[in-house]
Amino acid sequence: MKRTRTALVLGASLAVLTPVAASTASAAGGPLAGTWSSVDTDGSNQTLYVMGTGSHAYAMVYVDDAATGACGGSPAKVTGPGYTFGDDVVMVGALTCTPGGNPFRTRIALTYTYDGASDTLSDGFGIVWQRTS
Repeated sequence: MKRTRTALVLGASLAVLTPVAASTASAAGGPLAGTWSSVDTDGSNQTLYVMGTGSHAYAMVYVDDAATGACGGSPAKVTGPGYTFGDDVVMVGALTCTPGGNPFRTRIALTYTYDGASDTLSDGFGIVWQRTS
């Protein structure tokens, strides 16, 4: 996971943003609810679990099976809320290298943009995420 640039983004910047619900629909949850997957720039597999109704926020879990930049090739996990702003969702949480790693003290923000026409997410690194469920 080459997320060193993202790790420098602090969740404090979210305080100035006003939540707005994302567009498009899903019967069981919000429009982004489900499981998403992608391949990171280092070739590792990434999974994003998005849960909730999408009423301005989701519960989110990000997992990278080999975070080369942040965890020296060990798996990484970020758990936290995701706040919607139009077609964007910004997840805020602490990065933890697993197994048994201590979380980094600095909270990071991961931003994803939803494309309703293709039902995909894209992140700040240009990686496209596919919905798997």
